[in-house]
Amino acid sequence: MSREHAPARLAAAYAKAVDDREFAVMETLMWPEFTQQGPGFAAPSREVFIGNLEFLRQFERTFHLVGQVAGEWEGDRYRGETYCVASHFFQREGRSFCLDMGIRYQDVIEVRAEGARYLSRDLNVVWQDEREITPPSFG
Repeated sequence: MSREHAPARLAAAYAKAVDDREFAVMETLMWPEFTQQGPGFAAPSREVFIGNLEFLRQFERTFHLVGQVAGEWEGDRYRGETYCVASHFFQREGRSFCLDMGIRYQDVIEVRAEGARYLSRDLNVVWQDEREITPPSFG
């Protein structure tokens, strides 16, 4: 993966791994000392972060739409921001709901011999909206 494209490719791979519930993939996207902070939670290592992802299994599915990715490289370290709308689908009392969250990730990526991976990815929720939805009907 080229340095220039690393931030966007890592963001897309992160979103896909979460949506596909392939949490072990995060080991290839993050350095072992990876950290993350967000509203009401913190992960001091990649191992803790991957364990925290189990929280997402309470949702039937998720859908992360990655938006703009902007930042700067200084040597082997990138600091930037990734926008995302994360949709979380669930049932309550037999009805379908969606919790959308507008997120601005504060990303730090480091290049080492093995490639580019996240060193940290702090999560800032800008807005959220929960609403009842009509589930898809095929037929």
